[in-house]
Amino acid sequence: MSWMNRDGLTIHYQLMESEDPFANETLVLIHGIGLDMYSWDFVIPYFRKHYHILRYDLRGHGESGTGSEKRTIDLLTEDLIFLMKELAIEAYHLIGQGLGGFIGIKIAGQRPGQLKTVVLFSVPIHYPKQMGDKVVSQRKHMVDGKDNMLAMAKEIVDKACYIPTEAKTSTLLNAYKKVSPTVYFELFHTGFGPEGVENLRRIRVPILILSGSEDIIFPPELSSAILNFNPNARCYTVPEAAFMIQMDQPKLVADWIDGFIKKHRNPAASISLLDYDYQKHLTSELYSEIRGLMQQELDSSGQDNILLVNVIHGFSVYLNGNRLFEGWGKRKAKQLLIYLSIQQSATREELCDIFWPEADLVNARNRLRVALHHLKQLLEKNGFANENPILITDREHVFLQAKVKSDLQSLLDAIRLANRLKGNEEKAARFKQLLSEQSENMMPGLYEDWFIEMRRWIEKQWTEMALFLADWFEEAKDYKSAAIYLELYCTAYGEDEELNDRLLYLKEHRNSYKRN
Repeated sequence: MSWMNRDGLTIHYQLMESEDPFANETLVLIHGIGLDMYSWDFVIPYFRKHYHILRYDLRGHGESGTGSEKRTIDLLTEDLIFLMKELAIEAYHLIGQGLGGFIGIKIAGQRPGQLKTVVLFSVPIHYPKQMGDKVVSQRKHMVDGKDNMLAMAKEIVDKACYIPTEAKTSTLLNAYKKVSPTVYFELFHTGFGPEGVENLRRIRVPILILSGSEDIIFPPELSSAILNFNPNARCYTVPEAAFMIQMDQPKLVADWIDGFIKKHRNPAASISLLDYDYQKHLTSELYSEIRGLMQQELDSSGQDNILLVNVIHGFSVYLNGNRLFEGWGKRKAKQLLIYLSIQQSATREELCDIFWPEADLVNARNRLRVALHHLKQLLEKNGFANENPILITDREHVFLQAKVKSDLQSLLDAIRLANRLKGNEEKAARFKQLLSEQSENMMPGLYEDWFIEMRRWIEKQWTEMALFLADWFEEAKDYKSAAIYLELYCTAYGEDEELNDRLLYLKEHRNSYKRN
């Protein structure tokens, strides 16, 4: 075993030579949350027959240091990039489990280098938020007052393996014993999905998704959702295996991965776009019809309320076509409704942190209880609501039960859709439209950090669109339009000598074309 120092952080790792003297590719193994590098012990003898191996402990896990910064996917990704660079890893394959899969997806989508393939074990790229919040709450309760995650591990370890053995159980418990609740819950949440999807769409190498047929933590249908986001993905279900598939079926897993890698050394093995379109539409229509069948029963119990929340150019609320005028300036009713209209659901703890960050938890919860009662009265006691409740609450969760429409959500969807477009011409047209609808004073009167961060994100998207259009029009020799959009970009980013020089260049060319 070895250690490497990165800015004061100790990273624990192991680099193993292959048994094959002609091997020239490395498998980089990224363990899941709460685990450590030893979770790969069972499968490594099979991997080493054909590949070099790099495995390591994530920061805050195993023998690696914790660091003083808040643990994020970005930070963990930079740790691995640093480690691979220092060890001069060249041709490689990424294998990530659970949380480790998000690290692999980010590297593959943004900084792949000589990456050949990506293999994902039980990576929930899209996990239902309300259910995820409930799982988080349950796990926090298991370790309340403890300094590590061992108590929780004892409750779930039997579910992680198809047939728990003493060796498997000991490996898992030893790993969880070294992880603090602070580190664990910084990383254990459902917030990685949107960025994970964006990075998945960018991946250009083959992707293999493996999940255990008996996995009740992240069942195969969660993993198969990845097929919707990348045409080069393949999804296999490993028989007689649970979440720890590399422990339950080490030889089979190694054989499947080796076969997948060898198959895709031939570029012609990638799926055709025609096949992908068929696969994408089949999956989409299948899920759509299933949702329709499930919705029939809900619809038979009563008609949904239709709630329209406008916020970009000023706040207004319409319920079933009728505007609700009064009461929005009290008890943070406006802020709560806007937040829920975007998130759809939230935990009470989450709402307390966002809207009463300065208050202690008891005080914040009391304020939230009063605010939710006031919001429920505004939404349901106005003479316009039908019999179905709109604001649903329990001891831990809050969510809206209505057909919710929001101009802010529509804008967010439009931005994400535009960024996913492949053709530059189509993307440029969509960016022009979005910038023409740009608002100078967006979301007025909302000063909580969440809204400020949302506003900054949207404004950053607008500036990046402007720079894209400046590049696009300059390449097309439309210097006038290029100058307009570059000025828009400069307005957001302030004075910059390089940008000013480029802007001057564009204006000179524009004037030259005018004279000609």
